[in-house]
Amino acid sequence: MRIIVIAGAVLAAGAAYAEEPGFLFDALRLPKYHMAWDRLVKDVEPTPDWLRNFSRSLDGAAGEVKTVTIDGKPFKLSYVCKPEDCEAHKFEVLFDESGARAFGALGGKDETPAFFGNPTQAQQDALTKAIHPVASAETPQPKSE
Repeated sequence: MRIIVIAGAVLAAGAAYAEEPGFLFDALRLPKYHMAWDRLVKDVEPTPDWLRNFSRSLDGAAGEVKTVTIDGKPFKLSYVCKPEDCEAHKFEVLFDESGARAFGALGGKDETPAFFGNPTQAQQDALTKAIHPVASAETPQPKSE
């Protein structure tokens, strides 16, 4: 009987892990994130070519999905950027815990970001910080699929 319980726990943990996306293009293959992304990107006007192409193909330079806490609530944060010019052309995206809502910021190292999805001030602050990270030798590099 213990073996069945342990095997069930291992399978449940594996299923939960499978739902955790590694990179933005992985997350967008899950319906809960993809629908929120589509609604968000429709509002981005003008839409840069690199963002439009990524939305269609899920192929491009994208960041890992990380969990962040804003006002005591968990969110998933990631980004996509213009290949070969990531620092200057980046779209950060923040998904609520359920994946049903997404908030975004389009900008770069020398620009004030434009916000989409009506984020709160705390969410805007988190998105701005993600677009303009403090210079660090440990800044993660985007991955292309």
